[in-house]
Amino acid sequence: MAAVQKKANTRIYVVKVTGGQERNVANLIANRVDSRKIPILSIIYSDKMKGYLLIEAMDAQAISDAVSGVKHVRSYVPGVMTVEEISNLIVTKTQLQELKPEQIVEIISGPFKGMKAKVVEYTTTKKEAKVTLIDAPYQLQITIDVGYLKVVE
Repeated sequence: MAAVQKKANTRIYVVKVTGGQERNVANLIANRVDSRKIPILSIIYSDKMKGYLLIEAMDAQAISDAVSGVKHVRSYVPGVMTVEEISNLIVTKTQLQELKPEQIVEIISGPFKGMKAKVVEYTTTKKEAKVTLIDAPYQLQITIDVGYLKVVE
């Protein structure tokens, strides 16, 4: 009961950082949170919000403890955001069913986007598939993350 109530009282705070350093700053803050046991629940950075980090915590004091003195942190933006305001930044990936050899798939992202391919091998532990491109002028076999594949047949 306490954990559920605790989660309900969390807030999302905005921290301004040097543009292009979002990932590095998020890693620095995450390391500090782990070592000092600061009550930070999540750290979010997105390409859509260059120069900003979203940090989920119970109160502003935890944010202050986590970001003070961290390189590339510019300022703390006063106020809080709601989950509805950041919902467009959070994407849930659909789970792809088990791929089978000889199955036809379409590549939906990356340099081979839009091409059809035939599954040669599927590795469940790595979530990767080895596929042969059908649309290529010659047989080209590539290994690709299954998140980039959509089953056609």
